[in-house]
Amino acid sequence: MKSISLSNSIRRGSASIDLNDVLDMKKALNIVRYYDTPEYGITEFPDERMFSAIEKFQKDRKIKVDGIVNPKGETEKAINEELKVSARSPIVRCTVCGGPHGGSKGDLCPQCDSKM
Repeated sequence: MKSISLSNSIRRGSASIDLNDVLDMKKALNIVRYYDTPEYGITEFPDERMFSAIEKFQKDRKIKVDGIVNPKGETEKAINEELKVSARSPIVRCTVCGGPHGGSKGDLCPQCDSKM
């Protein structure tokens, strides 16, 4: 994942939240080590774990801590900058869940590979 580009704002309780945006956000936050993958995997449904990760990211980057990510907003831009740094890392990332792995199974981590 090189960057995210949200179609709608991500915020708690939003009726217009885009599920693809949520999935991309969780994967991006996982790559930059703010979102730990739950046992059931990364889903497109917003959860408190994601909003807590957004708030921690905002706090660490000295961005207004509100748990909101707007398209082309300060938080989205900061996450994309962090993704650029992560992209230079030698760690192989699963294309399904975004988790790190050794690369022996190609693009998938062992957990995602066993589910396919």
